[in-house]
Formats: sequence, C-alpha cells, structure tokens
Amino acid sequence: MKVTILCHELSSNAVMRAHRLAQAARTFAEVKLIGSVSRKGAWPALPQEPWIRPVRKRRFPRFYETFLALVEAADGDVLIAVKPFLASFGVALVAAERRQVPVVLDLDDLDVALAPRSDWAAKPLMVDLSRPACPIYVSLLTKATGAASAITVASTVLQRRFGGTLVPHGCVTELFDPAAIDGESARRTLGFTGPTVLFPGTPRSHKGLEPLAQAVARVPGARLAVPCRSNDLAGPEWGRFPLDRIPMTSYCSLPIMLAAADVVAISQSDSEPARYQMPMKVFDAMAMAKPIVASSVSDLPLVLEGCGRLVPPGDVERLAGAIADMLNNADEARVFGERARERCLEHYSMRRIGERLLEVVNQVLRGKGEL
Repeated sequence: MKVTILCHELSSNAVMRAHRLAQAARTFAEVKLIGSVSRKGAWPALPQEPWIRPVRKRRFPRFYETFLALVEAADGDVLIAVKPFLASFGVALVAAERRQVPVVLDLDDLDVALAPRSDWAAKPLMVDLSRPACPIYVSLLTKATGAASAITVASTVLQRRFGGTLVPHGCVTELFDPAAIDGESARRTLGFTGPTVLFPGTPRSHKGLEPLAQAVARVPGARLAVPCRSNDLAGPEWGRFPLDRIPMTSYCSLPIMLAAADVVAISQSDSEPARYQMPMKVFDAMAMAKPIVASSVSDLPLVLEGCGRLVPPGDVERLAGAIADMLNNADEARVFGERARERCLEHYSMRRIGERLLEVVNQVLRGKGEL
C-alpha cells in the first residue's frame, strides 16, 4: 500500500504534524511526504528523510506550477492532506478526482482562528490572494471538509467540531528513550548550569510564553530555555526575564534538549487557537520521563491525568508554585516522569498511532468503490 501525505509548506512548523503522521503510516505502508518549500529551506526541526519530496513554493500566478507538480507527486493509494490549505487539501482533492483515490483530511488546528476574519480589514496583506496560504482560501476549504472521504483530528475539541477519528500526535518512543541519554552530558552540551525549565515548542502568541516567563522569574535561580529562531523572543521586553534562547534543532536532537531540562513546561493561553490545538511536544516530554507542568487547555488534562501538574492558563502564581514544587521535590518529579513515560508507551507510541491511522485508511479503501 502507498500513502501520500500532503503538507502545504515544508518550511513552516506545520510540517511536523505531517511528519509525525508519515512516521505512523510507515508502520503499515510505503509513505511519501510532499509539500512546497520556500527558498529559505525546510523547517529547522524537520529531519532529512529520503521519503520527503519538496516542490518549490510559488505565489500566484506561478503557483499553478507548484500545484501541478504536487498533483503529479500525489500518487498514493490514499492521500492524507494535513490542514485545509490549497497546497494540501486543494491538491489532494484534484489528485483524487483525477485518479479516483480517497482523501483523508487531517486537522490539527482550527486554522481559521489563527487568522481571524476580524483581522482581515486592518491587515490587508493577510488576505493577499496571491498567497496560496491566504486565509480566504483556508476559510473556503474549511467549509469543504465534507469533500474528504474521512477526517482525522489531533484533539477532542476538533473532533467535537468536525467529527472524524482522533489520531493523537504520538511519539517515536524508541528515539525518545531516557535510558539512552546522559542528562548531565546533555546539560553541558546546552550550557545549562542551574535549574532549567524547558518550553520545547515553537514560540507563538497563543502559547502563553509571557506568563510562563513571569512564573519562572519567581522561582529563585531558575531559568527558562526556549528553542528560537533568530527573531523569536528577541525584543527588549524579553530582557527582563531569566531567558535562554537556544537554537532550534532537528527533531532527532530534541531528546538531548529534553534530557537536559529539569522540568518541561507546556504553557498555553486561554484563547480559541489554543483550545483547539494539542501541543505535540507533550508526547515527546512524556516519552523522556520528564516532570511536566502544563496549562489545563485542550486535551492536556486528559493526556496528563495522574502524570503531570496542571494549572489554569495564565495563572502566574500557580504556575510558579507548580514549577517550584517539581524543582524542589526530586522524588515526586521522578514519579510523575515515570508515570508519563508508561502512559506514552501504552497509548502514544508510533505503533499505537499507526493502528489508529490504519483503521481510517482501511475504512476509506473499503469505500473506494463508491467514489
């Protein structure tokens, strides 16, 4: 069986969900991940894989060249389009109509909430129709979810809105093995010298980073480490926090970063985008048996029940208290971490995620004769 995963842009962090689905699909199929890539190259965390096929990113009117190249490359028996974008779902629908194969639409965000209609008038560049990722196209394709043969979602909140099958991000637990990495060596590699709280995700406005930085500043001696690109958290307003901006590295190097941390913080704001999104890095932190402090947003309370500390989003005082408790109680932190790894191995390994995805794939293949 051949499965093609379509990502609208390999140069953005959206590719990491596509990559994770591709890893899950590789447990039962031959897989190819295709998508457009800008001149700056692929997203820094994306590993170099022989089964990833980039196509040059272009704007309209030359986007048709990118579109046609992606249609030609989408030659799987099943097409999985990640996000309702022209270069993913749009391409998949055309390729599927041409070749009579099923399309699975995967939703890991409420993408229309990331570029809300209320901002369009004040930000005309946002709705520049020459951009294939223009939110107008995303809005239209979000309304066209019924054209997919099936839907998969990354959170139960998305499932309540769109239906479909819940397929969590999961983790490559063989790679994220705490027994295989020396924590002290990892700390020396990254230059961590004192109590370190790691936010392992991509800095975004809905990630609750400012309350997290305020909370860490209240914990004596603690510092907050965040993987950043050159312009992330670089403004003068961040200078008042005990912040270490560390280089963003490949997914394959993430276990070292996690091993070096004393506590992992998965902070989210109480916003519409955050309520629909399930942070991917929580599964990686669980696999590495790290003590986790997280916001009680989206599915984090479900996934971390009994194996992590949860605090209301934006509550700086309680967030600081939870972090301090983890840093000051090594035995409790270790127990939380061990429970988290056990749960990850039981429910969120790539084998488990592959089983869920295979059920969806088999379902749409059985219905192929109705296409």
